[in-house]
This record gives sequence, C-alpha cells and structure tokens, in this order.
Amino acid sequence: MPTLTIDGKKIQFEDDAQSLLDVARSGGIQIPTLCDHPELDAYGGCRMCLVEIEGGRGFVASCTTPPKDGMVVKSKSDELTKMKQNILQLILREHPSACIVCYEWPACLEYRTESHRAGAVTGCNTCPNREICELREVAELLETKDLNYQPEYKSVSVERSDPFFDRDYNLCILCARCVRICDEVRGTNAITLTDRGYGTRVDTAFGTSHIDSGCWFCGACVDVCPTGAITPRLSKWIGSPDESVETTCTLCGFGCQVQLDLKWERVMGTSPGRRESSPNHGHMCVLGRFCIPPINNAPDRLKTPHVKQNGVDVPVSWDDAITEVSRILTEADPEKIGFLGSPQMSSESAYTLHKLARAGVKSANVDFSGSDFPALIHKELAQEQDFAKIKDLGNLENVDWILSVGGDFVKTHQVVAKMVYKAVKEGTPLTVVGEVGVNLQRWATEYLPTPPKKIPSVLAEMTKNGTGLILVGPEILELQEPEQALRSLVKLAGEDGALVPLFPLGNEAGVMKAGLRPEMLPGPSSITLKDAKSKVEKSWGGGNLSDGLHLVEMREKARKGELNVLYVLDGSIGVEGFEKVPNIIYQSPYPSEWIDLAAVILPSTTFVEEDGTFVNLEMKPLKMKAAVKPPGITRADWEILAEIGKKLGSSGFEYKKVDDIWKELSTFTRNIETEGQWRRSSWKPARKGKHDWYPRYRGATLPERIQDLATFIEALPDRDKSKSKESLDELVQRLEKAKEAAE
Repeated sequence: MPTLTIDGKKIQFEDDAQSLLDVARSGGIQIPTLCDHPELDAYGGCRMCLVEIEGGRGFVASCTTPPKDGMVVKSKSDELTKMKQNILQLILREHPSACIVCYEWPACLEYRTESHRAGAVTGCNTCPNREICELREVAELLETKDLNYQPEYKSVSVERSDPFFDRDYNLCILCARCVRICDEVRGTNAITLTDRGYGTRVDTAFGTSHIDSGCWFCGACVDVCPTGAITPRLSKWIGSPDESVETTCTLCGFGCQVQLDLKWERVMGTSPGRRESSPNHGHMCVLGRFCIPPINNAPDRLKTPHVKQNGVDVPVSWDDAITEVSRILTEADPEKIGFLGSPQMSSESAYTLHKLARAGVKSANVDFSGSDFPALIHKELAQEQDFAKIKDLGNLENVDWILSVGGDFVKTHQVVAKMVYKAVKEGTPLTVVGEVGVNLQRWATEYLPTPPKKIPSVLAEMTKNGTGLILVGPEILELQEPEQALRSLVKLAGEDGALVPLFPLGNEAGVMKAGLRPEMLPGPSSITLKDAKSKVEKSWGGGNLSDGLHLVEMREKARKGELNVLYVLDGSIGVEGFEKVPNIIYQSPYPSEWIDLAAVILPSTTFVEEDGTFVNLEMKPLKMKAAVKPPGITRADWEILAEIGKKLGSSGFEYKKVDDIWKELSTFTRNIETEGQWRRSSWKPARKGKHDWYPRYRGATLPERIQDLATFIEALPDRDKSKSKESLDELVQRLEKAKEAAE
C-alpha cells in the first residue's frame, strides 16, 4: 500500500485516494478549509488548505493535489501559517468579524447563548450562526486573533422576497459551495457567481427571483453554507436546539430521514438526517426541509375528542368518545359501514384499522385514498413473496439506461431527482415518456411528450439493451390498460433490470402491507386464496374476509342512502357524496370539511409524535420515532383503534406498544394471485395545470397553511411551460427591462 509523510507522520492510503486533504484527514491531521465539502468536487478556491511538498515549487492546494507514494508534505510552517492568516484576514475584512477578534468572545458565548434578532447581521450578537460557524473554527485553528486590515462592510441589502430562506450576502465569503451543490449535485443551476473582482457575489442569472430562476427550495444551499449567509427563515433565530431527533418524513413516498430540532418541547426546525442515513443521504425536498414545523405546530390542531350533541360539537373524555363510537358501530349493519384509512398512517395503524373493520365490526368495506396505484404495483411486481424487480435506487450507479414514465419526479420526488441527475451527469442516458416540466425535459437524453393514449404503443415498440432502471409514476393509471403497460415495462427492464414505483402520498407501500383494500388481506395477500384467508382467520379469530367496497363504491352507496356509518381517518378525502351518511366518525390531527358532518371527532398524532413503521418506495421498512409530545390529549391512531376494538369486546387488540403490532403484521407474507387481484376504481387523474401538485397531509392542505409554499406552487405552472423560443439577446433585454421596472 502506498505511503506518504505529512508533518512527520507516515500515512498509508489507497490507490484511489482523491487528494492530499483526504489522506491527511484519514491520518488525523487537521488542515483548514472553507470551500471544501464532502459532496462537492475539489475547488481550491479558499486557499486555506495550502501545503508544501518537498521538492516541489511553491505551495499547492491539498484538496486538488493527488497523493503519490513517497511524498513528504508540510501542512504547517511559519511561512504557511502567516500566508493563511493573511488570506483569512482579507476574507474577514468584508465579513462581520467581531466574534473572531474579540477577547470577550468565550464569556459572551457562555452567558449570551442566543443571538439577537436584527434586520442584518453586523456583529456576533446578531448572527444566527454565532454558536456554530466554520469561519470562526478556521480562525481558531490558525490562531487568528487580530484584524490587520481596515474593515469594509459590504452593506448589501438582506434578500427576503423569495420563499423559505433569507440571504444576507454581507456574510458571504464566496466559497461557492451553494452554487456548486445547486449545479453539481441537485442539477438545478438556480444560482451562480455574478460580476467580477470586488463586485463578485452569489446571485441568480440576470438578477431574477429564485422562483423565476428555477429554484426548488430544497435547502441544499442552506445546508452547505459555512457562514449563515443563507438561513431558513422559520428557524433562523431559535438558537441551539435542546435536542435533535432523527426520524422518517412521510410527506412523500421516499421516506427521507430528517433531523428534527426540538426547542420548547416543539419541532422548531428541520434538516436532512445524517449523510450515512438511507435513503436520502443528507438531502431533502422543500416539504421535509421547511414544512414540518408549521404543520405540526398548527394552532388549529385537534386536541380533544368531541361528540355532536343537538348539532353542537361537545368536548368529551376519551372514555365517552370511545363508548359513543362503539355504540355507533354496534348498532349499524356491518355491510353498511365503511372504513377509509390514510396513505400517511403508519403501517401499524393501518393494520389495526383493517383488523378492527374485518374482525371487530365484521365489515369488508376498507380502502384508502390513492390505493389503486400501489395495488397495481403489488399485483404486477410481487414475485415469489418478494419484489424482485423493485431495487434500491443506489442501483442507478450500475444501470445502462434510465426510463421515466407516469409522472414528473423532479416535482414530486426531489431527492429521487437528485439521484437520477447524478447518474445522468455521469453518462447514463435518460428517456422520459409523457408530458413533464422543463427541468426534467432539460435532463432528458430523449424526451417523448407522448399523450396517455399513445404511451402503450410507444412502450410496446421500445427496445433497450443492457440493464435498465424504470421509474413509474401514478399517471400510468391514465392509460386504458395500465396492467398491460406495467407488464411491458417489466419486460423492457429485462431479467436484471429494476422498476421503482414513485408513490406520491406517503406510506402507500406500508398501508398496502397492512392489506387495507377490500380485495386484500394483510401481507398483502389476495382474499381469494384459501391459505391466506385461513391464516388470517386463525390469527384474528374469524371476521368478514370477503371482498367489500372500494372508496368510489362507498361513495355511490352513500349517495343512495345505503351507507349508515363511515369511519374516516384522512381529511384529504373529499366529502362529496357522503353528506347523507347519518353517522360519520372522523379521526385526524387536523380539522377539515368532515368536521361539520362528524358525529364523533377523534384527535390523532402526526408522524413526528408517534412510533411506527414507514415502508418506502424501495419497499424498505423505515422507523418513525415519537420526537415530541402531542398537543392536548391526542393519541396515536393505533392506540385509538385498539381501544375501540377492546370496547367492542373483540380479542386481539391488547397491544402494549407499537412493536407488538409490527411483529404480528410481519407474520403475514405476500401471497398475490395473478388473476383478478386488482380492481380499479378509486383513482382519478391528477388535475393538470395550476394544481397538479398540491401536497396534503391527513386533511391539512399544506399550501393553504404555509404561504411560502403557496407562493412557490403558484409559480410552477409558468415554470413547467416548454422552453422559450426567444434568442439569448431577447431574453437578456426582457429581463433587464423587468429589473428596471421593479426598481
């Protein structure tokens, strides 16, 4: 193994080691740097990592210099230290640097632990990064305690016109991390370095807004900024969190690991989980990065059970509420009772709901919103008790081609998009079938804006060689025969290929594992298979294990006055058609239009307030953790459902903890019948145009609650339009006129 010497220490390194900086770090030698980042290509811009190589000329940047066997390197010397101190002081000349050169800083940090709110950062006490600042860490490493140059404050206005984060470029040191991660890693290219010399700054091209520049507000620029020049507006001034907890985000089907920053017993901020945490590895989308605190801390959260008495919702105890629910369920004909779960429930809660419906109430009418797409995926892709075709998205590194059909994953699954972009950037061709936005068009090697009715013929004629990965979205259901289209995709992928279903609504795979469909049982298994039915009957002690009603069929029955009770756990389902149901039980963390119709209202927890399991689109079980206490006397869905089951006198609901439910659910294996398994009924095409992506969570419509998100989503239709045919000169003139008009 090759060996080199740094500061007198011999260090062995692998042949594929990237740089001297990497080798030094592996040997425990600390070399200062400001522009280097683990996810970015070497840049060599800050000059803090300069080293001296014996026999070489001058100094070289260790981040861009490859190691060689036998090298003798110095990272510390009087001359090197003096040079780095001078470079750092030039950087500090334009940066508010009171905390770095102030002799009172240690005591100040101890006794003034919070930063003071201010319009612009001018010193240590008004800096949101006062507790953690990479620039100060480098200054301490270089023992820089004085500033030998006259400070020159940039006096740049703080930018607040775009959603989600503030940009105070008075703090910017031009490390270009934000620009590079937006380009190299996220593939968005929303920002760049503009002007030159003293006037150089981070900005959008032609000075447009971030919305107009194509920014997806993923927050990657925030996460890599070393000085706090870009900060999340919501959590900018909360200071250091009391605690941080990593859990699973359920706002889409990818199941990103998210770090929740807790303060005052609330979730006050979020950031990506650890870089080693699968599946997102330190990246997030706009929903997970900025929307979790406002929806979880919403002032209108349901906090207490209510029972309608004489037309008025009256707060009651849990015992009284569960007694009333038990009465309603007991007095009704089981055939006229429906249960509607949520794709954003935990797998354990979905299983308990299913068990309550079939075993406790003897009703087979069970479904959840958006269930057709995951049901189709299970029918066509479950092979030999496992999903052989669904593989880890890490396989993108090993495929010869990528195909996308049935949706725009740049919009709905931004972290998946980041992974695809990396593969495309490294040379893997991407074919996109169907109409998508400009971003995905720009990435595509081949773009086929095919209308839905022609997609089957395109897929049937398509030929691909080698190993491929196919991304399938729910818009495949717009096809007349989606089953046949999915089979064509399986055949196209080949024996070693993979398909990845882009579940948009959350824990759809986990709710399907619970079997929450009228033609399915836990596992999921087909309800027509005798062995599957026998196993469930033995576990549950019987119950109604026949086929029942789907969501659309329940709605039709309700319109005819043939549905007497509806138990709803998802306020995102529309009430249309259910207005005549005499007894509605509504269980959710949020109020919705169901509130006015509900006979009983049961407040449940959000995903950051409960333990449970989320199965992501790679079919991997991920753990949800209860990070904060829920408001009021709110309970987890599974706890409420289990209490109702016990009140009904049914056995098998004596769960002590959520792990007991997962263990029971895991005893049921997949057993999918090849014929007659999937009944299409509940899915409707997404509305095209203004609101084709309008995220919701258990009845909380996110854009209606988060103004920044609404501002972003309202701009998407214009951004999704095809590329402009105007020339570059015409574009520059138009943007300059718009800028002048704004000024």
